[in-house]
Amino acid sequence: MKKENVLSIILKMASIGAGGIFVLAATYMGYFAIYMFVETVFFSDNIGNTPAEAIRISYSVFLLFMYLVLLRTEAPELLKAALLIAPLTMLMVAAILGLYLKPLLSVLAAGAIVAVCAFLMHRFKKPWIYYFSIGMSVLFSMAYAWPRE
Repeated sequence: MKKENVLSIILKMASIGAGGIFVLAATYMGYFAIYMFVETVFFSDNIGNTPAEAIRISYSVFLLFMYLVLLRTEAPELLKAALLIAPLTMLMVAAILGLYLKPLLSVLAAGAIVAVCAFLMHRFKKPWIYYFSIGMSVLFSMAYAWPRE
């Protein structure tokens, strides 16, 4: 096993962070576009009836499926790690907001998602950059879905 130098590690972390933020922003714009489309086309007479939770969960599952397809490709590990941030963050946000009125259950669901993801990364012997992506996802999902007054 070869040692990585500090500069290499910092560059990988920076590229995962920047790439993850970019992909996450594009993901949220995609979610917003789908939400606005459904709201405008199907619920224009009463926008309060728009099924935000169903859209959020469907979109998260779709992103997760697309990521699982990406994992089967020969794409670089750094790209796969950066792209992990979007589906994992959306999945945790869907879980947290879906259980918003039950904070303990919400934290447990997000924790279970992280635990399963980390277990799978360990099981398939993925490099440390995937764990860094998981950490970034936790930070982003908490920043987005944390209760505000």
